[in-house]
Amino acid sequence: MDIDEIPIGRFGRLCGLSVHTLRHYDDVGLLVPARVDESTGYRWYRADQLERARQIRSLRWTDLSIDDTRTVLDDPAGAAAVFEAHRARLERERSRIAASIGDTERFASDGLPTSGPPAGARPVQIKLLVSDQDAAAAFYIDAFGFDDDVTQRTADEDFSGFMFGRYGESDFFLVHLQTADYPGAAGPATIGLLVDDLDAAHRRALDAGAAEVLGPHESQGMPRSSAVRDPDANVVWLYQG
Repeated sequence: MDIDEIPIGRFGRLCGLSVHTLRHYDDVGLLVPARVDESTGYRWYRADQLERARQIRSLRWTDLSIDDTRTVLDDPAGAAAVFEAHRARLERERSRIAASIGDTERFASDGLPTSGPPAGARPVQIKLLVSDQDAAAAFYIDAFGFDDDVTQRTADEDFSGFMFGRYGESDFFLVHLQTADYPGAAGPATIGLLVDDLDAAHRRALDAGAAEVLGPHESQGMPRSSAVRDPDANVVWLYQG
């Protein structure tokens, strides 16, 4: 045994990692001991490995994955990209937690929702084919005052859309913008919106870049209405509420 070698238990106390964790980091190749006793399997470390061990502890404390931790330590040139992607994941997780806290507070103050979706099937979603999701989202926000919401969160990406009401409740409806490479993408669609002021809504849509299909008009047996075409050729009917 080299007198400079540190047994795993003492090494763990010096770097703040448990023996179990050190064994795991050895198994995955993140922190390999200087020597492993062939007869007992006991692990020994060098003093100059303490810095790496402490850096690993700090990085893992931020919930950085083992693979990303390895990249940061072994490929410093790639560290900035790893940190940016990890920050984005943490932001998504913070948003998810904030939404859960909001729901919990709402349930505590207002009680659990008692209304559910009606029996049988009902429309809850429409997908509009667009060429540029960001540009299309900006159009619908400017033209109709839609609010962009995160409708699905994954570990790597957030998916957004325009959500009305809450999922599982009777007023829920979702408008998704999808590009042609999305599985099952169809052609341009037609959607109808109920508005408070038809003339103002029609003008605002044109100002935001829509093309007029039909100006505000009266139709027998129907509310007063108009129609515009969005920049991606989807038709939006507007109905006076």
